[in-house]
Amino acid sequence: MKMETLKSLLEELDATLRQYNMAAYENLLPPFRDIIINKEMEEIGIDDENVRALFRWKGGMQHENGPLIMNHGSLITFESIKVLIDVNEYYDPLLIPLISDNGEQILLFNTKAGKHYGKIYLFSNSSLLIEHPASYYDSLSAMIKTTIEAYKQWAYQYDEDDSGCLNINFDKFFSIARKNNPNSVYWTDKVNEKWTEWYEI
Repeated sequence: MKMETLKSLLEELDATLRQYNMAAYENLLPPFRDIIINKEMEEIGIDDENVRALFRWKGGMQHENGPLIMNHGSLITFESIKVLIDVNEYYDPLLIPLISDNGEQILLFNTKAGKHYGKIYLFSNSSLLIEHPASYYDSLSAMIKTTIEAYKQWAYQYDEDDSGCLNINFDKFFSIARKNNPNSVYWTDKVNEKWTEWYEI
């Protein structure tokens, strides 16, 4: 997807969060300067313009136990990415953490060159049905588009009266995610089969 299109999606996400989930929006740090973003990306092993655009938008969560912007978490800081990389014993090191809810659920960016490059994978410590990360979003753009639609169709609702939780209508969310991510294994019947039959990276 062209950078202009991704930039416009990030602008729409920004407006959507300010309208529907201001608490999570205010928990996001402002972006760093390009020179710092480039240095940090080099250290974690990503050279991707879409990821760079994401961190030009925001610098990650200020408080990792704060309000979440989506199912499975919020954008994490470069520092948190490095910590998760250092402690990883479970998934391929070419999968780089970008989104998390304090480590239990992690969305990973695939940096391996090939047809699955740029897909977003779900790794879940609490999901015993998934032995290895499964592709969850077709791309960063698909993740952002899915998140925007989830708010606008009330699949995501921030509830100030429920300890600041992001309430999720999973039927609605799954329908939106399945439509926007036709090439991700998680939304197919394959994920219920043996992981050796569908694992991709």
